[in-house]
Formats: sequence, C-alpha cells, structure tokens
Amino acid sequence: MCDQIEYLGRKIQEESNVLAAKTLNMPKGENAYSLYYSKSDYQYNLRTNLFSLLGSYLCTRDEVGKNNLVTCANLLGQRSVRSMASLDQSISIVHLSRTAIMDFLEGELNQGNISIHTLFKIIKIIDPICELISNTIINHYNENLSSTRFALDESNKDLKITLRELADLKNALNEATIFAITDRNDLITYVNDKFCEASGYTKEELIGQNHYLLNSQFHPCGFFTEIWDTIQRGEVWKGEILNKAKDGTTYWLDTTIVPFVDHNGETYQHISLQYDITEKKKTEETLQKTEKLSMVGELAAGIAHEIRNPLTTIKGFVQLLTESAKDPVFEDTILDEIDRINFIVSEFMVFAKPHTIYFQECNVTEILRSVIKFLQAEAHLKNVVLCHDFPEHDMMISGEKNQLKQVFLNIIKNAIESMPGGGKVRIAITENEFEKHIIIKDHGVGISEQEVKKLGEPFFTTKTGGNGLGLMVSYKIIQNHKGMISVHSELNKGTSFKISFQGNSRKKHEMPREESDLSSMNGQQ
Repeated sequence: MCDQIEYLGRKIQEESNVLAAKTLNMPKGENAYSLYYSKSDYQYNLRTNLFSLLGSYLCTRDEVGKNNLVTCANLLGQRSVRSMASLDQSISIVHLSRTAIMDFLEGELNQGNISIHTLFKIIKIIDPICELISNTIINHYNENLSSTRFALDESNKDLKITLRELADLKNALNEATIFAITDRNDLITYVNDKFCEASGYTKEELIGQNHYLLNSQFHPCGFFTEIWDTIQRGEVWKGEILNKAKDGTTYWLDTTIVPFVDHNGETYQHISLQYDITEKKKTEETLQKTEKLSMVGELAAGIAHEIRNPLTTIKGFVQLLTESAKDPVFEDTILDEIDRINFIVSEFMVFAKPHTIYFQECNVTEILRSVIKFLQAEAHLKNVVLCHDFPEHDMMISGEKNQLKQVFLNIIKNAIESMPGGGKVRIAITENEFEKHIIIKDHGVGISEQEVKKLGEPFFTTKTGGNGLGLMVSYKIIQNHKGMISVHSELNKGTSFKISFQGNSRKKHEMPREESDLSSMNGQQ
C-alpha cells in the first residue's frame, strides 16, 4: 500500500500542470484564481505549486513536506486578504484542488492501478492536509478581522470593509455548510437553504421549532443532554448526528456547534455548522461488510478442508461394510447422509472462492411442499401450524433446486422459532403476468425497522444462538436467481417475507457465483 501511495504522489507531481488546468474548467474555477493575480504566470504557479507540494508530501509524509504546504497556504492566505477576496473564494481554491485530486484518484482506481484500501488511505491523508490549508487561510482572515475591529473607531471606511468581510463570511458559511442559528431556549431563529434542502422542511416550518423536530430516535437521550450541557458551559461541541428528514429518510451530519456567550458568561445563542456525510458513512459500512465477508471466506475454507478429510475416511469404511453386509439398509442411509454433508461442505467453499452453478426448471410448489413436510415435526413440537395456500397448477422458475430449498428452510424455520408460544405460519404462492411471489408470514415477536434494514448483513442476528449467516446466504441466493426479498415486520405482531421472481421462466444456463453464496441447508439467521 505504501508503494501505491508513493506512486500516486509521484504521479500527482508529474501531472501537476494537468491537474491545475482542470481546476479552471470547474464551476467558479477561473474566478477563484483571477482575483489574486493579474498576470497569468502567477496564477499558473499558484495552481501547480499546490499540487506539486501535495504530491511531494504523499511521497515522504514527513514534517518538511507538511511545512512546505503550510508555507504555501500562508502565502495564499496573505495574498487573499490583500486582494480583498472573500473567504469563500479563497477556500474554494482548496476545494477545487481536492476535487481535481479525487477525480484523479477515481481514474486510477477504475484503471486498477490502486486498490480500494489505498484510496481510503489516501483520503485519510489528503483530507487533514486540506483542512490544515483551509484553517491556515482562515487564520489570516481572523487576524485581518481582529485588526479591522480595532480600526473601526478611526475610520468609517474601515467599518464598511469589515461589514463586507462579515457578509462574505456569512456567504461562505451559507455556501459551504448546512447552517443554523438557535436561541437560548434551543429554538431555531435562522436556517440557510442547504439546511432546508437536507431536512426537507421550509424555513417557515423550521423557524421557532426545536431541533427535536429532526430527531431520528437513533441516539440515546443522554447524547443530546451532553450536547446541551457542553453548549451551556460555553464550549464548542463536535461530533456526528443522525437526523430524520421530513419524508422519513435519515442523513448523517458532521456537526460543530459554537455557543455565543454574553458579558455575564451565559449562552444566549449558538450556531451549528454541518456537513452531510451520509455517503461517507455508507462507504464505511460497505468496507466493513467486505472485511466481514473476507473473514467468512477464510473461516469457511478452513472448516471445509478439515471436515472433508475425515468424511472421506468414514465413507471408505462404510462402503467396505456395505459390501460385506447382508442387509445394507443402514449403510446406504449413512452413505446418503455422508454425500449430503459433503454437498453442504462443498457449498461452504463458496465463501472462499467462486464457482459455477447450473440452473434448470424447478417446481417451486413441489420444493415448498417438501420443505413443509420436513419441518412439520419441529413445528408440531413448538405448537406451530404450517398453513399453505398454493394454486392448483405448479409454479415453475429457472433455478437451482437445493439452493431454493435452503432459502425456504431458513425463512420458514426462522418463522417457527419467532413464535415461542406457538401460532400459525402461512406460506402462499401468488403470480401475475410479470412476477411470481412466495409469501411466508408469521405472527411472532417481530423485529424493529432498524433491524429489518440490517437483515442479510454478515453476522447480524436477532436470535441468541444465531450466527447471522443464514439470511445472508438466502439473500445472495435469491439475488443470483434474479429475484428479490422484501421484509415487513412489526414488533409483537409478526414478520412477512416476500420472495419475488421474474414472471417469465428462463432457459437452462450457467451462472457464475459470487463469493459468499451458500452455507449449510440448516443455516440459521
């Protein structure tokens, strides 16, 4: 990974001219530079030096490289203040440069020159540097504002300059952040357009309301109590908050809350500066899922290897017993079960490497009847009745029989176990011109909306003895069959699984398997 980072650093240095030129073609790109210099060669040096120094820092990642970037930022900040450019225009240079680098990294990733892990590593290096450069520029504006404040008493002209700077700062905040002002009673007094876009509410709906209007119920009550206590002490609070928009969707915000304190030391209002990081959080979750699947693959390979060796020995001795036995009924049963175990172990290997599966016409009605018959004894022991509503004609789809059986076993078995006090599990088949559906509904304990969203993730389970692999495998199997699983559940009312397939039956064909397909037929959620 270090080699890839050094490779990117050298390439950014080599292509600094190209990257600098791209920033001019971006929105506001030309304006961001032209305010500082009248000569084109100065603009050229400003753009190329920033990329060249950043590339050099990626190669070395030492203090010298960082100091060079800070020196460049100081020069940029000084010239920005002298040119009377707004803070928004100054910071946009950093944003434009970062955007150009992100586009460059995306291209390298798509060409296979770097790995996804290197991409995240680079982002973790570049973002703090961009923040350092931005803060350095902002410090110059703060120093300039401090100087201007002391000069207000001397000149009305200086007063106008300061007001313009403040207006520019407000514009910068409105353009770059999700911005809100709240009074001492925690009631909203001002929001910008980005706040309205993120929340889905209008300004009229938000002004005068408490921020609890956006509560997603994700954070515990103590979380917001801690925020309020921090603000009341006059301290800045920083963290991540999950809000709920007007339409019910949720979004993550990187939040900084700054309190304003009066001469008595009491907080009379506070402002919140927020950035939408929803996509970043989704990317992090995807990476975590990938790492979990990698662990599953390694575990599956080890288990399959260790089980297969003794199975081969046992099968050999049983075959010898079969040849000498007068009535090999039990031996034949043992051999059949050994073959079934071997099939399950072979399917375990899917977690470790891809292989090919063969689709053929499958009678879903017949498979479901077989599964119901297989689970009748367990259902009876738990006082559960398995009811089914099947059409008179058989429903046929193109698929793999054992895999489909595994999916139905997993879901119906989960339904039985969700009703510890007994009840009914209803299995129905419906179809129309476009889709075919299998509906499995129980009246068990149910699960929450947040838990429904996590179904199918590795190692996520709502059962004490579960391992979280059963439903993950089931979701993948249905995906490979060009189908879809949808789940609706209410706590203490039950859960309904709907498995949907395309209406037209497909011809026999082969289909490549992804990693993490099947586990055993008795896998649990």
